[in-house]
Amino acid sequence: MKSKLFILGAFALSFAISSCGEKKASDNFTAEETAQQAENVVDPATVLTLAEANHDFGDVQANNKVETYIKFKNDGKSPLVIRDASATCGCTVPEFPSTPIAVGATDSIKVVYTAGNMNGKQQKTVTLVTNTTNGHEKFDISANVVGATANDQNAQQAFGQ
Repeated sequence: MKSKLFILGAFALSFAISSCGEKKASDNFTAEETAQQAENVVDPATVLTLAEANHDFGDVQANNKVETYIKFKNDGKSPLVIRDASATCGCTVPEFPSTPIAVGATDSIKVVYTAGNMNGKQQKTVTLVTNTTNGHEKFDISANVVGATANDQNAQQAFGQ
């Protein structure tokens, strides 16, 4: 009985020692894949604070471009990563920093708005895909388009139908 117990103990010890030398699952990923996984981590300690949640361009002439910079700050405890930025319409184009924003640092999002041929109030939403708890942050821009002629507006309406 003692010899069986000794053999069983030796087997268990050899199994434990041999399993320590095995590869980890993370060894199967390339450095690029590991970096991508790290970027995809949502960190509840990351907080993006916008200087303004709404920006009004005021009156904008039809068919003109205007731009602004929406400032923000990383008020969290981890670097802020903005992965993408999009708008509700192709007339609004956001440009975002491609590098992580350090804790306590500030930066800005450039937003270019091209007014169309329709007079009146326009509002667009910009969405940022981030590593914050929500996974996204939003802000709005608005403008009052003026100066479109009746012909411009009729053409725009016909195009939209």
